[in-house]
Order: sequence, then structure tokens, then C-alpha cells
Amino acid sequence: MLTSGLAVAQSEKIDQDGLRVFKAANCMGCHKWSGTGGGGYGGAAANLRATTLSLDQIEETIRCGRPTKGMPHFEEDAYSDGHCYGLKKSDLSPTEMPPEPDHPLRSADIKAVAHYVFDKLKGVGEVTFAQCQTFFGTTTRACDVYQDQNAGHVQAAGAEQTSPHPHPKVEAAGDANGPH
Repeated sequence: MLTSGLAVAQSEKIDQDGLRVFKAANCMGCHKWSGTGGGGYGGAAANLRATTLSLDQIEETIRCGRPTKGMPHFEEDAYSDGHCYGLKKSDLSPTEMPPEPDHPLRSADIKAVAHYVFDKLKGVGEVTFAQCQTFFGTTTRACDVYQDQNAGHVQAAGAEQTSPHPHPKVEAAGDANGPH
């Protein structure tokens, strides 16, 4: 039992480190905070929630980027000796070469962010209020849109809406042109 508890704690630390790197490396600049990608912040980035890549392939993509696709390589010497896709920088034209990041990542950080994508984004479905709060914290109003969506599903089932930022109920005013 102790071993499985330790494994869970290590996994949680890796995911926390991965989230930290996801934010620090500005992965959200292209893939959005939620990993949904698409058009927007940085272009037409891949939807990490819908990726079919394995953990090893995600890590390779972060290390080596994607030639001709705009995905930067985060390993400093990615194209120095052919260990990325069997290619060296001299094998690629400037338009084929993956962009260099603002700041390369250490191997441990590449592994951590790959685990975060694999464990927390890949295959998790629609964005939820809880996921938003995990990313931004519980004091932001940025997640209210997801709370309202979740509440709409609950209300449809006949339950009361609850929100950390309740809005007063306002009765409709009578028609000013109608009978008094």
C-alpha cells in the first residue's frame, strides 16, 4: 500500500510540475489553457484533448517540435546530431525548421509537461469548471462561463443553480404601455 501511495504522490508532483511548465513555456499561447488548440492565440495548434499520440510521441514532439508545422522544438540541441526524426539542421530549409523557443526546456521539464498533456489533457472531453479552476485558481472569474454551463446542465435536471458569484434574480417589469 505504501508503494502505491508513493507512486500517486510522485504522479501528482509530476502533473503539478507539468502544469507549471505548461504555463511557463507558454504552451497556452498556441494550445490555449485548456489544450483545445485551434485558431486563436498562436495560430492553428493541435487539440491536445483529441491527440492520438502516445506519451513517448508527445515527449518527442515537445523535444523536437514539428518540421513545417510551426511547433517549436524545446530541446536546445534538437537538430544538432540527427536524434530528432533523423534530421539535422542542415537537412532542413529555414521554412521547414521548427522554430526555436524563447527559452529551451530541461529534459525533466520536457518529461513533466509531456506527462501533464498525457494525464490531464488527452482524452478528457469537454472543458469543465473544475479544470478551469485547477488551471487559474478558485478566485478568478475567468471560469464563470464554465460554472454557468455546468449549472445549465444541472438546471435542466431540475436542480437549483449555485454559483460562487450569484446574480440577483430580477422580476420582469410590467409593460409601461399596458393598463395600470
